Amino acid sequence: MQPIKVEDLDRQKWQNVKRIQLFPSLSWIELLFYFTSFWGGTAYSLYRFYRTSQRWGQYLDLTTHDSSWFGKRQDMTDTEWYVWPPILLRCGPWALLHVVLAQFIRKYYPQHLCSFYIVFSVGVAYPLIGFVGTLLCFIVPSIMFIVLLTRLKLIIWLTWCLILVLFNTQFFIAYLETWVEGIPDGDYMVSVVVAWIILRSLSFSLEVCDTDPDGQLSALPLLATLLGYCLYLPCLLTGPYMPFTDFQAGLLEPYRVWTIRRVFSAMLQIARFLFWMNFTHFILYYFYAHSLHSTPELVKKMNSWSMAGFVYFLAAFLQLKYVVLYGLPSVVARVEGYDPPRHPRCTLMTYRFSDIWRYFDHGLYRFMLKHIYIPWVGSDKSIVKQLQGTALVFTFVYIWHGVSTPVFWWATLNFFGIAVEKLGDHISQLETFERLGKRWLPGAWLRRFYGLLAVFLYVPSLMALTIFLSGLDNALVISERIFITGFPDCTLSTFFFMFCLGQCSMELQNWRIRQKLKSKES
Repeated sequence: MQPIKVEDLDRQKWQNVKRIQLFPSLSWIELLFYFTSFWGGTAYSLYRFYRTSQRWGQYLDLTTHDSSWFGKRQDMTDTEWYVWPPILLRCGPWALLHVVLAQFIRKYYPQHLCSFYIVFSVGVAYPLIGFVGTLLCFIVPSIMFIVLLTRLKLIIWLTWCLILVLFNTQFFIAYLETWVEGIPDGDYMVSVVVAWIILRSLSFSLEVCDTDPDGQLSALPLLATLLGYCLYLPCLLTGPYMPFTDFQAGLLEPYRVWTIRRVFSAMLQIARFLFWMNFTHFILYYFYAHSLHSTPELVKKMNSWSMAGFVYFLAAFLQLKYVVLYGLPSVVARVEGYDPPRHPRCTLMTYRFSDIWRYFDHGLYRFMLKHIYIPWVGSDKSIVKQLQGTALVFTFVYIWHGVSTPVFWWATLNFFGIAVEKLGDHISQLETFERLGKRWLPGAWLRRFYGLLAVFLYVPSLMALTIFLSGLDNALVISERIFITGFPDCTLSTFFFMFCLGQCSMELQNWRIRQKLKSKES
């Protein structure tokens, strides 16, 4: 089966070119104050949350260990972390065999790579998700392929929405639980795997509509490429989402001779992500955030410092979790000649609200930018059109993450955060603002003013993150503490630490810009 060449049309489109502009410099004493205040407060809040976890651990649903070096109790109530890391480790030998066989086929029979991906992935997936789960991995892309034959994007989008909504209905979930009853966590694993396949099927269909609008390509090789893309083993279980253009570019890559340096580099990267896996596993012996967030009455009893540590730990854990879940599969994909999106960059020190979306899940960001935002906004750069495009993006986010009340409020708060940021960018580019800024906010004062404005984005972002990670009830409890029962001490403290975070983030952004400028000069 000859691979279908689909040109990479999004390389330039998805890159949002912005002016490289440094923030005004601050004195090292002021910067030291901000860094010390923020990180000192963070460390103290985590310490207080650690003390709370240990004090209330006996009342929580924790996993007990008799012979562990780290402690007797561990919080394994986060489903993703409980399910996927052991499976990734168990699939390690299969991943190694996949690399060896794929390299052999790439060298001698490259036209059969997609067929190999399909057969090998079925052999690995069947023991994990059973017959019904494996069958669904074929049914979903087959439905999308039939719809693709119309070459009508609107029908493709509607089909994607219907399939995704169907998979989230209680009716389907009840049947799925029955079908995979004998497999531990089978319904959850099937849901995740199929969700990734639904997104890849959509990506493939939209790309083919762009590159072959008249339907000139042969149907059978096209279907083989779709199934090979959807079932590609390294990204099959936990992601990351790799755009079809990137998969196709890797599919057409010639065989590369192995060297000691290449092997050592791959082993070093695997060791790096295994370290983060073990570190994340280790901290769960001492911090019980996921068990606590299922009991809002206990969250309400926390003091303000413990509550701050609770939220920060949830955010840091999410970062570490996806560094592992995206990082390890990405290493295998790179070894095989692909260029998947990198693992999440740390978003805990990010100045711009939009950068959280840009750098956490870069593959998903590229998809939303190319297939939703750019087609809607087009060449019209007006603020109204940009806000409409942003609204469509977060409608997609709402559907993709599951149509539920917490996800709705999480997506809505994120939309308003991005909208306010866009409005702020628009205002800052007006001549009147620039003239007033030079007159009333010279030099470092402009940066402090931006930091103050950023506080009013960080706090809603904090609430949105809490809804996503801990549920609507806990978000309301924390909001009530900050703005009502904890006023004014907790309110002003939160604003102060958010201001310090903004200044630290701006300095980090300045450092990154300087590094880029240095690399360009060299």
